[in-house]
Amino acid sequence: MAGYIEDRWLKKRPDKLTGKWERTAIYGTGKRYRVKGIPGIQDRSFHTSEDAKQWLASAKTDSSRGEFVDPRKGEILLADYIVEHWWAGRSDEPSTADPMRSRIWNHIIPLVGDYALREIDASALRTFAAALLTRVEESTAEVIWGHLSSILGSAVDDQRLLRNPMKVKNSVKPPRAIDSKAKAWTREVVDAVRAGLQDRYQIAVDLGIGLGLRQGEAFGLAEKDFDFAAGVVHVRRQLRWDIKGRPYFSLPKGRKTREVPLPAHLALRARDHFRRFPSTPCTLPWRSPETPTTALEERQRKPITVDLILTSSHGNRIYYRTWNDRSWKRALAAAGLIKPVG
Repeated sequence: MAGYIEDRWLKKRPDKLTGKWERTAIYGTGKRYRVKGIPGIQDRSFHTSEDAKQWLASAKTDSSRGEFVDPRKGEILLADYIVEHWWAGRSDEPSTADPMRSRIWNHIIPLVGDYALREIDASALRTFAAALLTRVEESTAEVIWGHLSSILGSAVDDQRLLRNPMKVKNSVKPPRAIDSKAKAWTREVVDAVRAGLQDRYQIAVDLGIGLGLRQGEAFGLAEKDFDFAAGVVHVRRQLRWDIKGRPYFSLPKGRKTREVPLPAHLALRARDHFRRFPSTPCTLPWRSPETPTTALEERQRKPITVDLILTSSHGNRIYYRTWNDRSWKRALAAAGLIKPVG
């Protein structure tokens, strides 16, 4: 590998007549020794020749292993790296991007955003973990810790860090959610929760317990998704809302559709629900509620119409926050699962 050290205070060759080394115009100012000639790496200056020699030797060794990282690339602040490089290069759907952005901007940037990438060491990570647990629960802290690890992993890929400090610091323990064993509801509890809901919403309990649907999947379910002859329900979409409160349809979690067996008793409940509460057409954009800016985005976000089986008493699509506060939590309280506060 090429590479050499240049003395910036003396000219490259001695005087032909006197044999003495002549001073350059910058003699006595700035760092004296500069390491040059490393392909793809900016020159770097040092005050002493010993520091220059050590850095050049280390650079040669790391380069031969394919591990060379110019330390100056790691001088960028974590907050600047996130905004200008990491976040700018992501293309997550709103359902993923909005909560992720909220966690990063509300916790990671305020707590460690002023650190340069190369300054994030074991001490900084321990301080971050301790401060994080004063702001959020362990389960949320675990997710935020994963975001920071992903960011620093990208910095390694961008050759701003040699290694991800969150992967090599044995003294740093990531926050962990407290494991709790899930306990299934009894038949009496299920019946009590169902009875606490309005008639038009009671099918939601069956969709969650009988089919294992998530809330957004239940709210995005259409009558034609029920195949009574085959005894299955096709889970093709979910109803989502972005951070601005705009609704849209998207694929189920994991970006995968699936088929769920339809029990006979649930089929009877579904038919009764369809008869009593006719499905309501709902047209929403697919994948993102943002206005398309390209022809590709226009195709990807083309609105679709779905005959929703769960709608509000006014025949509108369900807004999950209103439904949770005014229907679901009240049903849980009536069943004795939670206690009203305030």
